Amino acid sequence: MHRPRFVRPTRAAIVALCLAVPSAPRLPAQGTTPRRVVCVSKQLNEFMFAIGAEGVIVGRDLTSIYPPQITRLPSVGYHRALSAEGILSLKPTLLLTDGNVGPEPVMAQVKQVGLPVLELKPGNSPEEAQALLTRLGDEFGRAREAAAVIATWKKEMEALARDTVRYNQGARPRVLVMHFGQIVNNYLAVTRGGAADQLIRWAGGTNAVDSVGGMMRLTPELIAKAAPDIIIATDVGFDRAGSAAQFATMPGVALTPAAKAGRIYRIDETELLYYGPRTPASVRKLAGWFHPR
Repeated sequence: MHRPRFVRPTRAAIVALCLAVPSAPRLPAQGTTPRRVVCVSKQLNEFMFAIGAEGVIVGRDLTSIYPPQITRLPSVGYHRALSAEGILSLKPTLLLTDGNVGPEPVMAQVKQVGLPVLELKPGNSPEEAQALLTRLGDEFGRAREAAAVIATWKKEMEALARDTVRYNQGARPRVLVMHFGQIVNNYLAVTRGGAADQLIRWAGGTNAVDSVGGMMRLTPELIAKAAPDIIIATDVGFDRAGSAAQFATMPGVALTPAAKAGRIYRIDETELLYYGPRTPASVRKLAGWFHPR
């Protein structure tokens, strides 16, 4: 019997055959869907930028203004007065928050539509804040960058402790931190026990307010009674007054030793109200005001 002779296909024939057969559809690799994060927290947003993870952020809250380039991102509003529509319009894959968000019905609505919410509690001490940085580094693939930021931060804190020890041996000025509310138009005093209070003590000052619990609403009578030697006004309230001289004329403020001595200073709230990599520099700024050479 005559067997048919095998003819080796040419290269051109193989190419033609491949082109003629439709290829199987390719599925996206698992875990490659781009992350789109709406981050509602001043501290978390700053930390994300610090470790180089800002590329995933597509939205922020109104008070997240550091570093300055974050203000180019859309704002979803004040962190205690959010809207589900504003958040969802950015098509996020994750809502990142420190828990200080609201109102509660909005958060329930966000969760109901299936948007994952990652709540990471704020760092209420330098050690907790550094642990938070580490957690973010692990979550967003920036573990090495987070470790490097923390190492630098720790070295700067050690140097700060050496340089500021002399301030704990002399007179400590009474310092009042006046923080302007974002929604209610009134001034709040930073009380004892928080980050701002600790920064003031590291810088060689003492809080002029004896209360504890975060923030306390101020009245002209309370401001005058506190009798601060120095007033530190956070940016929103200071800028509304326009200048230190104008701020000094406010009811209650005008009666203080700080106003009479012209010792009223402006600070961005993000430098003072939580711990972060900028904390050593912030303490040095305060120390310069408290103990001028």
